[in-house]
Amino acid sequence: MSYQFIVYEKRDRVALITLNRPDVLNAMNPQMSEELDQALKEAAQDGGVGCVVITGAGRAFCSGADVRVFRQMIEGEVQRPSVVPDALFDTLFEHPKPIIAAVNGPAVGIGATMTLPCDIRLASEQARFGFIFARVGLILEFGSTFLLPRIIGLGNALELAMTARIIDAQEAKELGLVSKVFPHDRFLEEVMAYASQIAQGPTRVLGWMKEAVHRSLQADLPTARQIESEILDRCRRSPEHREGVMAFLEKRQPRWAELT
Repeated sequence: MSYQFIVYEKRDRVALITLNRPDVLNAMNPQMSEELDQALKEAAQDGGVGCVVITGAGRAFCSGADVRVFRQMIEGEVQRPSVVPDALFDTLFEHPKPIIAAVNGPAVGIGATMTLPCDIRLASEQARFGFIFARVGLILEFGSTFLLPRIIGLGNALELAMTARIIDAQEAKELGLVSKVFPHDRFLEEVMAYASQIAQGPTRVLGWMKEAVHRSLQADLPTARQIESEILDRCRRSPEHREGVMAFLEKRQPRWAELT
């Protein structure tokens, strides 16, 4: 499928999705969000993809929603801004493959919150994060009222949301918002090497791992243990478990890709 506002490419077993409106710092408009949703679904259905990376073209990751949509709402041209549909959150959060947000530059507004349903966040030294909704009279959105406190803690989440301040990559790492910070001049190279390791793993089991964690996140302890038991049973009956055990006993690397 051809896209106008994103670039979709496969590098070995990694699907690289690049937000591609660099002239407006990759501001999100309805078509870009629809194309992102479609590209994620394409990667989900491709047995040759073991990991997905989302990044931005140029010097920004995503500068937020295209504010022209908000202006249209204020002036009565549209009833409600639909820059990013709720379906995109579901596609990200429920995706069967590991997803990495590779934040190469500024990520503000939806640019920041869209990284939260991703599984791993990696940042360039030039990355900046801003949950700046209060500046335009809005609250956190895109599931971030649920996810942000669980990722960085309640107090930190409210402080960032209420002050609407911009934080750099190092502070984001200290807060636990990102896992690693890489030098900007070799950022994509480092990200792709990191993603390739994950992409060579037992993709279906990693998807089940995500499912177990996400379901347990919204459950009490007895229910979470029940979810674990259910999905562990699924794993034990899988060819991935058999391959992992046999590879260990035969002192060789597992051949996960052959099972897709």
